[in-house]
Amino acid sequence: MEQARISLQGDRPNNQDRCGIFTKEGSCLMVLADGLGGHPKGEVAAQIVLNVCEQLFARTPVPVTAPRLFFHHCVNRAHEYITQYGQNQKPAVAPRTTVVMALLQEGQCHWSYAGDSRFYLLRDGRLYLQSTDHSIAQRDANGVPTNNRALTRCVGGLRSAPMPATEPPVVLRPDDVLLLCSDGLWGQLPQQQLIDTLCNVFPLEKALQMLARAAEANGANNSDNISAVGARVGYGDCGVNSVVPSQEEENDLLSAIEHLNDLIEHNLHE
Repeated sequence: MEQARISLQGDRPNNQDRCGIFTKEGSCLMVLADGLGGHPKGEVAAQIVLNVCEQLFARTPVPVTAPRLFFHHCVNRAHEYITQYGQNQKPAVAPRTTVVMALLQEGQCHWSYAGDSRFYLLRDGRLYLQSTDHSIAQRDANGVPTNNRALTRCVGGLRSAPMPATEPPVVLRPDDVLLLCSDGLWGQLPQQQLIDTLCNVFPLEKALQMLARAAEANGANNSDNISAVGARVGYGDCGVNSVVPSQEEENDLLSAIEHLNDLIEHNLHE
């Protein structure tokens, strides 16, 4: 499995994004956290999330038997540490961060998130947004139009630990591309540019670099921090029982079986 990550400061005074890729005995955990710039020490909150995820993944036997509980444990522990850190400052502060996590194991991708950092799946030339932003703008999407992107869920702050959103796992197929990214990337690039670059630029590291630089340029000297983590799935990463064939592959297989049956039938009558 090909993996890559990138993080640019953009035009901000410092980079409050953090991202990482952690591998262990055939399993892979990808994590991206975007510290909230409107609150102090967002970069510390994001780093705590990354550290907690790395440490808990290192201590957890793989394959992880309960991914949903693992994600909840990561978020709860990180929230606790972030809150403690903020209370120990003079004066006290309330750092906050988003998080999006993807656990790749046994031919599946389990994922979870809190905030507006996104998880995309690129498959067969189509880009599927898997996550739903935890923001006021998203919450009001069916009501009064708004551009307010204030978050309704994040890690840290003064509230109790958030419940991270989790959905059923994605069954991986060869050539799938998984993308975790901060709003500094997805907020500056049209979807078609994401598709074209991820489909046509190799290796994946170069594709992420091109997307990040394009997002930075589109920010017109006011770009946010820009971060992305990605993985491109190979044929050996899906598991024998996990690969779901496309309709075209199924048709080709049926044709081959019919052809083989015809040959057998012909030989029997000779």
